[in-house]
Amino acid sequence: MVQTGKFQVYYKRVKSELEDIQASNNYMSLSKAFAHWYLLNFLDIDAHELGEIVIDGDGDNGIDAIIYKNDTMKLFQFKFPDKITNLSKQIDEKTALKLINGYKKLTSGRKPRKANDNFLNFRDTVKNKSIFNYEFVFVSFSDGLSDNSDDALQTELENIKKLTGNSLKIQVEDKKRICDKIDRLQKKNIVNLNMKYNSLAPSYNIDDNVKSWVGFTTAKDILKAVENNMDIIFDENIRNYEGDNSVNQGIINTATDEHEAENFYFYHNGIVFICDECKISTGNQITNLSAAAIVNGCQTVVALDKASKSEKGLKENVFLPIRIIETRDIDLRAKITEFLNSQTKIRDSYFLANNTFVRELQEELAKKGYFLERLANEYNYKHNLNSVSDYNKDHILQLEKTIQIYVAYYNNQSAAKAKRGKNELFDKQSINDLISEINSDKVLKVYDIYKEICKVITMYRKCRRVNRNDEFLDYMGIKVNDIDEYTKQMEKFIFVNTSDILFLNAYANISDGKFKKENLVKIINISKDIISSIPKMSPSSATKNTNIFEKVQKMCQAQKES
Repeated sequence: MVQTGKFQVYYKRVKSELEDIQASNNYMSLSKAFAHWYLLNFLDIDAHELGEIVIDGDGDNGIDAIIYKNDTMKLFQFKFPDKITNLSKQIDEKTALKLINGYKKLTSGRKPRKANDNFLNFRDTVKNKSIFNYEFVFVSFSDGLSDNSDDALQTELENIKKLTGNSLKIQVEDKKRICDKIDRLQKKNIVNLNMKYNSLAPSYNIDDNVKSWVGFTTAKDILKAVENNMDIIFDENIRNYEGDNSVNQGIINTATDEHEAENFYFYHNGIVFICDECKISTGNQITNLSAAAIVNGCQTVVALDKASKSEKGLKENVFLPIRIIETRDIDLRAKITEFLNSQTKIRDSYFLANNTFVRELQEELAKKGYFLERLANEYNYKHNLNSVSDYNKDHILQLEKTIQIYVAYYNNQSAAKAKRGKNELFDKQSINDLISEINSDKVLKVYDIYKEICKVITMYRKCRRVNRNDEFLDYMGIKVNDIDEYTKQMEKFIFVNTSDILFLNAYANISDGKFKKENLVKIINISKDIISSIPKMSPSSATKNTNIFEKVQKMCQAQKES
């Protein structure tokens, strides 16, 4: 009889969700559905983009998914037990080394004999980008890596480092960490903490709307206060921990040096807490913060935590300044976070949250039954505070995706840029011009068209996952007699897999009205003819190439409503 505990309960819950995902996407295995579920829920990957990121299947060369972001390429391997009795199993050495072998084939100068479309797309990225940082991420709803697996992986990584000098890391997401992530999804940003202080005095206040205190405390007391919430205490911080770079390593070195530790207070800016309410107990020098978050000082706190776990250990006489801000105004909290984190370069898109055009757009969309998330996780946060009503999932719009598809549709010159990288769109010098005429009617128009385009792309992807499914070819008006002809025809449309923005931009050039099937069929055929005329260009490169966008625009304009 299987013992029932937290992991077993969560396993059943997750498995039920995976079975639904598997059925709706024609996935061949629960592990592929598990990759879909994990990336969607925990890495903030757009549902449509999953089709380009998830590689799992024939020709994956041991890699289930790849994410390339901020000069780092992450290679994922996902494992979901087929039976509840296998929750205590570990990833064996042979399985773990498949990911390393996949990395070798991905980075090799020789093209692998067997590789699927998505694997080859990322291989093109490796060939065309300077990538020095790789992470190997094992996500398994089990007990993670065995000792033999870990030893074998470490040996392989040492050999690769000697040959390439690349920065290589291993990350393991086992059943406990996954269940913790599920819990945090439910708890959102609500963190209550008690922190001992050495000195804390009232500071600048603006009536009852905003209050503040300044003082100092020890690094160990800060870590003790947040030790059970390290993963969520920074949820309102614009920047997460940026790794052991030179600055963070300097923090660790100072905090563990017996001669320098006493000077730590003078070397660092300190920590800023923001909360709904701050209560101070002067007798035992404890402050209680409700709905608290660290909005400045993430790098310092995580570095101090690493120092405390290092061989030298965190010194007792490490003190640092603290500032506490009390406000229940969510918009003010966001603005405080923005300006406190503007000293170092961060993604420009974060600063759009308080853009005048975006604020107006949010209000307009709310009147039409849509919620635009100006801030990450804004809907859940406000919903938990009962300050917004319930919205259907497809009526909650993410700001970055909304701007991306808006620009792709309404701005021919920037459409290819929108596909190549959303970050390019949010340059402060150009973003105001790009969205100066944005309004709810335009956004909802392009949103509806984009959803219809994504349905057809999903249709194509589903048809490619099985031996034969004529749904996509029927949509295109193409009849085939046998499996060989089917395969040849489907191969001609391989570019469809990454063409969402190309098709969206093309649609703006072929029609001013609502979505029509015949217009999309024209666009797909136009794109096919243009891309196939440049055989040396990979499909993924073609669908973000400015020249291709321009040619498709001209052809669509010539056939507009014809």
